[in-house]
Amino acid sequence: MTDRELRKCLKNAELLEEEPFDVLQEISYRINDAKRRRVGIEMLMRAIEHRDRFEGLNEILDSMLRAVGLFPYIAEPDDLPLRDRFAYEYHRPLDDEQQTVFHRVQGEVYRSLINGESLILSAPTSFGKSKVVDHVIAQKEFKNVAIVVPTLALIDETRRRISKRFSGKYKVVTHSSQDFSENNIFVLTPERVVAIENLPKIDFFVIDEFYKLGVPFESDADRTVILNQAFYKLSNMNGQFYLLGPSIDRIPNNVAESLNCRFVATDYSTVVTEQIRVKLKEDESNEEALVRICGRLKSQTLIYCASPTRAAKIARLLVENDIGLEASSQGAAASWIGENYSNEWILPIALDCGIGIHHGRIPRSLAQYTVREFNKKNLRFLICTSSLIEGVNTNAKNIVIFNKKVARKNFDFFTFNNIVGRSGRMFEHFVGRVFLFHDPPERELPFVEFPFLNQKEAPNSLLIHLNEGDLAPASAERIKNISSNDFLPIEAIKKNSPIEPNEQIRLAQDMENEADESYSLLSWTGLPKYKQLQFACDLIWEYLAGERPNRGGVNTAKQLAFKIWQLRKQTPYPDLIAAELTGKYKVKNVDVAVDRVFDFERTWATYHFPRLLGALDVIQTEVFEGLGMTPGDYSFFISNVESLYTNSVFVLLDELGLPLPLFNVIGDEFEDVNTIDEAISRIIELDLKSYDLDPFEKDLLENCRAGLGRSGR
Repeated sequence: MTDRELRKCLKNAELLEEEPFDVLQEISYRINDAKRRRVGIEMLMRAIEHRDRFEGLNEILDSMLRAVGLFPYIAEPDDLPLRDRFAYEYHRPLDDEQQTVFHRVQGEVYRSLINGESLILSAPTSFGKSKVVDHVIAQKEFKNVAIVVPTLALIDETRRRISKRFSGKYKVVTHSSQDFSENNIFVLTPERVVAIENLPKIDFFVIDEFYKLGVPFESDADRTVILNQAFYKLSNMNGQFYLLGPSIDRIPNNVAESLNCRFVATDYSTVVTEQIRVKLKEDESNEEALVRICGRLKSQTLIYCASPTRAAKIARLLVENDIGLEASSQGAAASWIGENYSNEWILPIALDCGIGIHHGRIPRSLAQYTVREFNKKNLRFLICTSSLIEGVNTNAKNIVIFNKKVARKNFDFFTFNNIVGRSGRMFEHFVGRVFLFHDPPERELPFVEFPFLNQKEAPNSLLIHLNEGDLAPASAERIKNISSNDFLPIEAIKKNSPIEPNEQIRLAQDMENEADESYSLLSWTGLPKYKQLQFACDLIWEYLAGERPNRGGVNTAKQLAFKIWQLRKQTPYPDLIAAELTGKYKVKNVDVAVDRVFDFERTWATYHFPRLLGALDVIQTEVFEGLGMTPGDYSFFISNVESLYTNSVFVLLDELGLPLPLFNVIGDEFEDVNTIDEAISRIIELDLKSYDLDPFEKDLLENCRAGLGRSGR
């Protein structure tokens, strides 16, 4: 039987029932042939998707699973021969009470980490990398652990997993404002690792998506610099580490020796992925083909597209063609979201049809909700951009790759591989299907650099944070002028990372030279006048925001000042969205208007503007104090902007799954709350019966409390 014939047989229930033994025999031939073993493993996973067709032959099936190391899929371990049973038990984690068994390569990684080895692991998405983390923490006596995730979206998912298992032993810390306990697990983005000045010694740290250490600096310089800073900071504590990522070709030769670690690369996967090239019918458009394909798909399906704008268009296309679920359970959610944002926004409209949307401009709480409902099978489709690809777990059997871009740039093979890896899920879907509307990119897996070790391409904003003994001679020479400049102390420059040091110095020099003219516009404390805010935005735009500041719904410094000023009015979301549809910079439809409101909040109001105004504050303080003048103090204004002129904990609680409008109902409970720890305690203690909550609000609060490890009252 050819491979093609065998695959066809494994898809046909009638053929399987006629000759199940012959099928297993064909699979066995391949497993026992070193050159065909990978094909044999693929066929074996296709077979266990139809295990019920092999009645009476489970012992043979389990024996083959043991032979290839797929121990988690063995149905009857008690029936294994003694030798195979020993192998099965050997792959259990030491801390577990007969609940978990690793596959072969998982077990190898686990034992290496238990023995104190630091690893850099490249493995497929379905490998089960996070499960290893949990069992290592459970087995070893660490005081402080750090898990570094690439995005804020991943903090909640990781925190929930960790809290469920370790809340009695460790305090889970997700924000720099939280107090520490004797034993802590820090679940942080790289930015938050860098921001915590009093971080205790970390005994074991994990960095997810470590390949971003080597992303070209011209691609996303700020985030790459900060991730390298975070890794450098943690590695200098001399703790054990575990770096995780998918599909990495290799790392520099000197990394393993310099960091005293081992690189492990494996393509061992626990699911099969079928790639299906979409063929258009005569005179059929891509959109028409998408509707045709989605109309046939009955299991959970991710639809990948290039941008939030494209996601909205695809969602409307499916809604208009009655694609989704016949009976949706999302009526309460759709009604609440429509009322508190806009009834014309595509998200509530799509939810009501059984379609979710996930991208970086949707409030985190609502994005988390859509993923949760998708995984519970209350949504048939989840339309996403790259925001969902970076580690968020989903139960998708199918992926439709509708666009071949991330934003406006064609994705490479690595990104393509990462998207494809989201199809299928261990124990859920043994065979995942990927529908391609374009040919895959040329196969080329990345070589990941470690810029703080191999410093040739590292920017000055990273080099200034390295200890003198870790700087290469050429790097030390490169930053010598920065360290010895006459306008801004090196410690002040470091505080403003990852802003380019020479731009900071240029601003300080110009500020000093023009102090007589600029002092009145920069020496304010508390809340600025509009003219002072505009001047600050002009300086941010020219010196501090980088080469491409026109993002986040802002195109000019003047527009930035206006939008920051408008925050003081605390305008409700429906009115903010309506305002985007009028005026000089009006947009063409409500989906773009909503995107612009949220994009500004996330990109500028709660992130870039506070960070950049804080840098300006540091610089004006140094310059004016050096001239014997009293500087301003922007901290109060920064705090107000960052919290959107609400209680600061409300914005942070969005990460826990509670959207800002919910606090219009329960906000009085938090009037005296000043920290995230106090807010968490208050949420757990909240008496939901004392509030007039609609079903969606109650669901959000109960889910939040469940994620904190408590059900509340």
